[in-house]
Amino acid sequence: MRREKAPMKRSSKIFVRAGAVLAVFALGAGEARAQLASGKGPIDVTADQLEMVDAQHLAIWRGNVEAVQNGDRLVSDVLNVYFTGKPAAGAASPPPPQSAHAAATPGSAGADWGDVERLVADGHVFYVSADQTARGEHAVYEAIPDLITMTGDVVLVQGKNVTKGDKLVIDVKTNHAVLTSTAQGRNRPERVRGVFYNANTASGATAAATPASGAPAPAAAKP
Repeated sequence: MRREKAPMKRSSKIFVRAGAVLAVFALGAGEARAQLASGKGPIDVTADQLEMVDAQHLAIWRGNVEAVQNGDRLVSDVLNVYFTGKPAAGAASPPPPQSAHAAATPGSAGADWGDVERLVADGHVFYVSADQTARGEHAVYEAIPDLITMTGDVVLVQGKNVTKGDKLVIDVKTNHAVLTSTAQGRNRPERVRGVFYNANTASGATAAATPASGAPAPAAAKP
């Protein structure tokens, strides 16, 4: 009497390792509803490792992660990319059942994923655009309403100007940024602080906002 082999179950997690080589995954081609930068175009992500959790419509990038769109970059240690699910095809007939081999094929992961919904970056996070660099410990990009929120010892650098706070919110379309802090009241070192320089001075930089006596200037952010 022959024993029938049990069908293979489809794994909900797919690992793609690239070592130090780039693992490239274009997000949001075409109109690219997700916008890390103003304008349209795909988001190209590179990392040392990619894990795809099919059941959650989630791609997890680990190791020297860099997401680039139109020259703007989001750099982090880990980047979670959440996708919407594709809408059901109405009253269309269901697809034919897959064979055990096809169900276990890594290339089938992501087949029912839709648009990029949210990006969550952790660990040594940098957002670099043409005229500014922001550094923090955690960042969330939401496709709707097209905002980047960065928290954790945030430093924003524009040229020689440096500002520091607890939370930074950037409107990607307008590049409008709001930096806030939980500290309130005068003489609180944790408050939002900025050091600005006059670019028209003949001898380099002259401080337009003088730091408090004995207090060091906020450190510049380096990606």
